[in-house]
Amino acid sequence: MTASARLSIGMAGTLLVSALGLWLTSNDEASRALVKAAASGEVARVSAALKSGANPNARDASGRPALVLAVASGRPETVRALLGAGADPNQADRSGWSGLHQAAESGILDAARALLDAGAKPDLRSRARSTPLDVADQKGETAIARLLRARGARGSGKSIGDTVCVRPWRGDGYCATVEAVDPTRYRLRVTEVVGCGGGCASDGACSAGESVGGPGLKTGDTLWVPASCLTHTSVR
Repeated sequence: MTASARLSIGMAGTLLVSALGLWLTSNDEASRALVKAAASGEVARVSAALKSGANPNARDASGRPALVLAVASGRPETVRALLGAGADPNQADRSGWSGLHQAAESGILDAARALLDAGAKPDLRSRARSTPLDVADQKGETAIARLLRARGARGSGKSIGDTVCVRPWRGDGYCATVEAVDPTRYRLRVTEVVGCGGGCASDGACSAGESVGGPGLKTGDTLWVPASCLTHTSVR
């Protein structure tokens, strides 16, 4: 190969790399614009960024997907635009927080429905807040909780209506139905006393200061307990 031929190939390669670099930079700029527009819920700017080649699964510098940011903006039409462009409905941040978690947190029913219609899994888990159903229960978002259950959500086994047990007395204690949830506690209605034939000693946290069995805590009683008291969940 002559020197001139090698020079021509080298120049062509340089031009190709330069063109590729410009293409990547252009797309990266479009993706950054998309993330910013999604966070502010500006559907027209989201659509423009997508037309410019933005990745619908783009993330911000903290790793939050544009889709999660769009849900947080409160503008379901922005969520639908991203989903229509191919955004992954199950995409989540580094902690596992997905668009469906955010919809439950923010109480945005239309966004939750759009995500589920696009194939979002109803029982995705985040490390800190568990499933979208758990989040909806904690926030009192009953309409979203109903929608999630209708789409097959089972939650973590300690959502409203689930049966759990509090049995820290060497395996004895009680089982109960979850009636309400807040970020750190559960309101339980006792359905069964397990063991505790001679009465289990009162516990300020797990039995609201009452003994369990005998004259103490019994079937039908209600109490609030911290999450740490639940020894069994998903009880059938």
